[in-house]
Amino acid sequence: MCSLLILVGSCLLLGTGFGGFSAAFVYGLADEPPAAGSVAAQRLCMVQDWSITESSGLAISRRHADCFWTHNDSGDGPRLFLVDAAGRTCGTLTVDTAAPVDWEDVCTFELDGESWLLIADVGDNAGDRGRERRACRLLLVVEPGAGESVSATQKRVWQGEVRAEIELTYPEGPRDCESVAVDVTSRMILLVSKRAAGKAALYGLPLELQTREQRGQLRELAAMSIPYATGMDISVDGQSLVLVNPVSGLLYRRRTGEGWGAAVGRSPDILTLPLRKQGESVCFERDGKSVLVGSEGRWQAVWRVPLPEPVTE
Repeated sequence: MCSLLILVGSCLLLGTGFGGFSAAFVYGLADEPPAAGSVAAQRLCMVQDWSITESSGLAISRRHADCFWTHNDSGDGPRLFLVDAAGRTCGTLTVDTAAPVDWEDVCTFELDGESWLLIADVGDNAGDRGRERRACRLLLVVEPGAGESVSATQKRVWQGEVRAEIELTYPEGPRDCESVAVDVTSRMILLVSKRAAGKAALYGLPLELQTREQRGQLRELAAMSIPYATGMDISVDGQSLVLVNPVSGLLYRRRTGEGWGAAVGRSPDILTLPLRKQGESVCFERDGKSVLVGSEGRWQAVWRVPLPEPVTE
C-alpha cells in the first residue's frame, strides 16, 4: 500500500497521469509512518495543542532555539503558535489585523538587525480575492520574544504590530497560492501559485519594510512543473529552496550570483516525504541540513527530513 501511494505521489509531483488517480485521492490519506527504508524521515513530534486544527504553515524560529511557528488555515483568528521540538505550545502571537481570509503560509527571516515573520493571507480557491473578497495580502511582523526564555510550562502571550501590509496583484489575474518565502540576498518575496502541472509559476516582489501600506505588483520569474504546491521555504544561508505538495518535494540549489528564476530552471533533487493526512507545510531547520514537514488536522506529526548533500560542480 505504501509503495503504491508513493508511486502515485511521484506522478503528482512530476505532473504525469496515473489512470484515474487525482490529487484528491492522496489528500485524504491517514497519517502513518512510512514503510521501512522508503524515506529517511524521522518523526520530530506530535503537535499537542488542540487549538491547532489545520496547521497550514511552518517557520523555524530565529529567536527561540528548537522552536517553530505555525498557524491555522482559514476559520481561525489572526494568531500564530510557537511550538517546541516536543510538540508543546510555548507561546501565542496575536497580530493586530483584520480577521484572516485564508492564511496559508508563514516564513521567518533576518534583515537589518531584526528578526521578521511574514504571514501570507494568500489562499484563493475560488479565484475571487480582490473582487468578491478582500485582496490577497502579506503581513510583516517583528518576531517577538527577544531575550525571553520560553517553555511549555511558562507560555508567553504576545501582541504583534503589523509593520507592513502588502496588497498583492498578479499579472494575469487572481491565483490561488499556499507557498511563500523571502530571499534576503536579493530582498525579494517569492510566491508559487497552486495550479495543475504545467500551469504553476514562480512570482517575485521586492521586499520593502519601511512603508506600512503597500500595493505589490507581482512579476512572473519562471514556470514551475510542480502541481498543487502547498509550501515553500529558503534556507538560512539563502542558497537552497524547498517546495512541497501533499506527497513530495523539490529541492533547488542556486549558484553564486544566480537568481531563483534561473535556479528553478535546472533539475531539482526530488524529496520523498513521509505520508501525512494532508501534507501542507515545510521549513528549513537552522543548519540547512534538513527540513520539517507538517500536516493539517489535530494531533498531527511534524517530520524531520534530511536533505541530500550538494553535488560539487
